[in-house]
Amino acid sequence: MDSESLLELLSYYRESKLNIHSMLIIRNGNIGLDACFYPFTPDGTVHDLASVTKSITSVLIGIAIDQGFIESVEQPLLSYFPERTIANLDANKEKITIENLLTMTSGFICGYQPGEKEHSEMFTSEDWVQFVLDLPMARGPGQEYAYCSGNSHLLSAILTKASGMSMLDFAQKHLFAPLGINEVIWPADPQGITRGWGDIHLHPHDLAKIGYLYLNKGLWQGKQLLSAAWVEKSTQAQADRAIKTNTFIRPGRDYGYAWHLVSEGPFSGMYYAAGRGGQSLHVLPGANIVTVITGGENELLEFDRAGIGEFILSISDQALPKNTEGNENLQQKTEVITAAPSPVQKVLPEIAQIISGKKFLLDENFLNFKTISLSFKGQEEAEVRFTMIDPTSEKFNQLVEPVFTQLAAPMRLDGIYTLVPGRFGLSTGIIGNWDTNGDFLLTIDEMADINVFELRMSFEADKVTIVLNEKTGLIVNETFEGVRQH
Repeated sequence: MDSESLLELLSYYRESKLNIHSMLIIRNGNIGLDACFYPFTPDGTVHDLASVTKSITSVLIGIAIDQGFIESVEQPLLSYFPERTIANLDANKEKITIENLLTMTSGFICGYQPGEKEHSEMFTSEDWVQFVLDLPMARGPGQEYAYCSGNSHLLSAILTKASGMSMLDFAQKHLFAPLGINEVIWPADPQGITRGWGDIHLHPHDLAKIGYLYLNKGLWQGKQLLSAAWVEKSTQAQADRAIKTNTFIRPGRDYGYAWHLVSEGPFSGMYYAAGRGGQSLHVLPGANIVTVITGGENELLEFDRAGIGEFILSISDQALPKNTEGNENLQQKTEVITAAPSPVQKVLPEIAQIISGKKFLLDENFLNFKTISLSFKGQEEAEVRFTMIDPTSEKFNQLVEPVFTQLAAPMRLDGIYTLVPGRFGLSTGIIGNWDTNGDFLLTIDEMADINVFELRMSFEADKVTIVLNEKTGLIVNETFEGVRQH
């Protein structure tokens, strides 16, 4: 791989201002590029992989079949839940198989509307497995592709029933330990069923190991961890996505066993795992390449429209001459491109002192913020304080009185993030900025947990109007108000 081309690739992502966190390119078993972009840090932090998790769930189902825990993909879904009373039971639901869950062709009324409405409803239900099992049927199983996260959660429940282990424990024993993957965060539902649909946190290097395992047909350091037959089957087209449902499907894009496939164009033969916010694992067998990208912006998923696709097409099939000078230049420029920007000093507007330290009582909003206040200590430093509802106090039981949590965080106003503890003990970056319109822009970047919340705050007399956006699409232009407490 040409060092100048790699440098152009890095420059593209920095100049495009896409919210990329890391990029890893491996060819012929060697790391050609390993970069982390500010504010994500190269300190070995695990990263939420969102729906890339579904592909890992598929890997684990394959291992469970190889080892005899599950007989085959033809086994009926409901055979694993004889003790449950299931709503909307009919002949179609009784025909759903493990293969239908893997290929997103279960037939449930799920995934036919934008935004995965059923996923949100599942997430706030008391029993996620029961919620999905109770869904009405829209089609017969196998008739139509519809992307439904609940399918993958049922796979986790099936594996737990079959093996007597949670999917996380099963993965630790049969996949992660053999691959040398030591640090994993993988949450569970209220009943302890691992989230088969998402939220696994792995190091980018460890995700690349799974891609490399598939590139080598299930073989890892001389040991067959997964049958070559499963790798081949799961990366072949199994579901016809020509009928569009909740997502736009471009020609030449197919679906295997929870793997996305490319069957046309310059990347024909490539398969990949993809997740919200730009998480991706791409495997290009013809070029012997594995790539891992993490980030906080969905546009990063457009592999063939972004810089990395153009770069991959430029790679030579022949060995290039050694270029020591070019390689040293690449290393030096990489440090510059991925580093924090220079601080930018700005003058505080008059409104900053007027509202400094004042608390505003907020209307109902997605983040469950009840109050917010900003305090300004000069041109460079500030503090945000907010009261929020503890989600564990009422998410699963609406009869419980909500518990309020008081949080305070310092922040800088010069373009540099302040890092504070966030979910799962991972860092969250906070930054504030007054724009030329006199609005205050508060950014809460969860980085390793993907979400990037932006609150645009407009102040007028004793009122604040807030427009909330989340860069990966969870929230778009939610507007709510707050009044000053005296």
